[in-house]
Formats: sequence, C-alpha cells, structure tokens
Amino acid sequence: MIQTRCKSGKIRKDEALGYFNSMIQTKPLPSIWTFNCLLGAISKMKQYSAVVSMCKQLMGCAHFRPDVSTMTIFMNCLCRLNRVDLGFPVLAITLKYGLEPNARCINTLLHGLCKYKEKGYTCNAITYAIMINGLCKVGKISKAVEILKKMWEDGRFKPIQDCYNPIIDGLCKESRMDDALTLFRDMISKKALALFGTMTKKRIKPDVVTFTSLISASCKSGNWEEAVMLFKTMIDHVVLPNIVTYGAVLDALCKEGKTAEALNLVEEMIRRGEKPDVVIYNSLINGLCRTRQWREATRLFDKMVCHGISPDCITLMIRSSALCNGGIPDEVRKEFKARIDGALKLG
Repeated sequence: MIQTRCKSGKIRKDEALGYFNSMIQTKPLPSIWTFNCLLGAISKMKQYSAVVSMCKQLMGCAHFRPDVSTMTIFMNCLCRLNRVDLGFPVLAITLKYGLEPNARCINTLLHGLCKYKEKGYTCNAITYAIMINGLCKVGKISKAVEILKKMWEDGRFKPIQDCYNPIIDGLCKESRMDDALTLFRDMISKKALALFGTMTKKRIKPDVVTFTSLISASCKSGNWEEAVMLFKTMIDHVVLPNIVTYGAVLDALCKEGKTAEALNLVEEMIRRGEKPDVVIYNSLINGLCRTRQWREATRLFDKMVCHGISPDCITLMIRSSALCNGGIPDEVRKEFKARIDGALKLG
C-alpha cells in the first residue's frame, strides 16, 4: 500500500510522515525498498530537511542497514540544502557500510559540489579525498584525476596521500601504466608538495600499497628497469616492502635473466625478516632454468624443501619445461627430476 501511494504521486507530507513514524516502530523493520520509496516521495515534495531528519533517525535504528539508494537520497537532500560539505561524510559512511557507490551517487555529489563552489563555499583536502576515493571505487578514475587537478588549481591546500594512492592503484588495475607512472612522478616532483625533501614536515608520502601497485604494474608491462628503480626509491625513502613487492621485483629480474641480482635481493629480503614463499622460489628456480643454471636451480630447490616449503603445481610446470630442454645434461636432468618428484610425493 505504501509503495502504491508513493508511486501515485498523490501522497501528502503529513500522510508520508505518518507512515514513516509507524514504520520505524514496526518489528522487524519493513524492507529497505519501502523506506526508499517513502524517502524518495518526500524528497520529490522538496521537503529536504524532513528527509535528512528521517535518514538520521533510520541510522539510529537497531538492525537497520541502508543501501546505496538510501544514501544517495540522503546525499541529494543535503546537496539541495547547500550542505554538500555534509554530503561527503555520508559518502564516507556509505563506504564504511561496505556499499559500492554507483554513478548516480557520485554524480549527485559532483553536481552538489559545483553548486556549492558557485555560491562561494570552499572544500578542504579531506572532502576531496573522500570524493576521489568514492570515484575510484566505482571505476571513474579519469574523473578522480580531474578532481585531483582541481585541487592543485585551487591553490589553497595540497592533495594529501589519500588523494593520490587510490588513483594510482586504480590506474594500475586498468593497465594504464604510463598514466600511473606520470601521476607518481608528478606526486614526487610537484614543488608545492616537496614530497621527499620535506617528508617529515609534510607527512605526505607514498605508502607500501602505492609502491607495490606501481612495481607490479611495471613488471606486468615489461618495464623491469622502472620496477627496480621504484623499488630502490621505496627503500631509500624508508617504505618497507612486503612479500608481494619482493615477489614482483624478483619475477621481473628473473624474466630478464638477471638471476644474480635476484638471488642477492632474496638474501636482502631474508635479512629484513621476510621469508620467501613458494611463489618467490618458483620465480627464482624458473629464472635459473631459463639461464641454464641447472645445478643452482637444484640447490635452490633443496633449500626451499629444507625450509619446509612444499612445491606446487607451478613448480611442476617449471620441472616439465626444464626437462624438455635439450641443453640439460643427462646427469643433472635425472637429479633435478628425482629431487622434485621426491618432494612432490612427500607433499
């Protein structure tokens, strides 16, 4: 009945408020769709303050869980009241609920932001960061980059780390490696940021997620030199790599035949307290096999097993590929096959 009345467009404000007051007293609460119909109908009456008040009441109800439509209606009414500054915290709450804001949700805030600025109001860095994060969540990376540029154009404050990191990560996931690296270099070189030179003072720096995203994407695009450069930059600026970071760099080095550098990096990794896993050992063994360093590959395999790491299906594929290689001596072939087969049986 409520949905029918709302859709008819004939529902009165007092009638709608009466329905709402009854609904929030019901146990269990009616469906979120019913609430959304009612909130939408009252919003169409331009009773924006009433909708905001109702949304706040709903958020305080036990067991109430909004959906994206609820939060979009909430944000839209705040924007209509020229309070887009309060709309951004609602977006943050949306993300905390684990909801994925859709295009309508983001466009509501973008439209509100434009109107907000036309009236002479200003946003702060946190507001922009929330918007950028929301845009990246829905895959609108290009729009997020535009927002970032507007921050620089504003001139009154500088983008914070939380503005850059989701964009760089999003660009990497879209395989837009050149754009990601350009943005990363821009983040470093912008005089206003003085990112590395005044890192302590500004407290703005790329974190391990940013570096790992860039390094992984560089490796996937074949830019191993760029990956190694980024890795060195990471170490130089006291951002500790994790096992994923090490794995990406090692894989890149091994694919380029730079096994000596890769082995040295593993030793450094161990010194830093990170233990190689089967993925890292597979990259190294594969790199050694590709460069025909059969005995070194066998030695490394023994070391892996000695450390309690069992070979997996990738190890088996590496073995098959190596044994099919015509350049491997018979003695080494038998030894390599026996070691891996024995370890697989134990696993």
